[in-house]
Amino acid sequence: MKKILIFLLAILLLLLPTGVLAQQAQPGLQLGLIRNFGYGGLGKIQGRFTLRINDPPAQLEIVEFYFDDKLILMSKESPYEFKFHTSNFQDGEHVFSAVGNLKDGTQVESNRITKVFLSSEQAWVETQGLLVPLLLFTGILTVLGLAVPILASRKKEFVLGKYSPAGGVVCPRCELPFSRSILAPNLLVGKLVRCPHCEKISVRSRASLSQLQEAENKFRNNEPGMVTKNADQDYRKLLDESRYEE
Repeated sequence: MKKILIFLLAILLLLLPTGVLAQQAQPGLQLGLIRNFGYGGLGKIQGRFTLRINDPPAQLEIVEFYFDDKLILMSKESPYEFKFHTSNFQDGEHVFSAVGNLKDGTQVESNRITKVFLSSEQAWVETQGLLVPLLLFTGILTVLGLAVPILASRKKEFVLGKYSPAGGVVCPRCELPFSRSILAPNLLVGKLVRCPHCEKISVRSRASLSQLQEAENKFRNNEPGMVTKNADQDYRKLLDESRYEE
């Protein structure tokens, strides 16, 4: 489950606002591209973005921002940045760069950032291409995560007082103790477990020592198979009563 969360987080980072620092090609200005809102992944972007000089030199006075080698903005105060929306430009590949003018008259160049601008329709297609495999992969892992522990629990016999590293729990139906499987899916508030006594499936957090001791005492006082027998009796009674219903 942790791997699933990490994988989901990686995809969300592609879709939610975040900063993307471009690689520094040579010493000088550090030009970065920040995604304010929109799509950004695999060198393709769509939405609102900001070009910004990261860690500007103390002697910096003016920054000239270039778009496809054409001057598009001059910034004379910090933060040295240029905000834009990709829809204001043609779709396709574009190059960003910047030149800084220092107080002593020298100029320093920035790294160059190359991105492909997408239309909103193209960005949606790209997003679907990421989400559909992700949802399918997550769905398969979720089904396996739910099925494997439940099926595995059918083969294990309950041993009173012995619990796995995931701890013991108390069934909310029969109030008897049992061990949580390490492979059981973690649903934040607890693990998805199946009671070996009454077969109830529930989400349970680790029980305290006092709760387990109380449940163990109840287990000792019960006759073997009593929970299963009671469940069978209730089922037969329900069938008998249904014969007389119109």
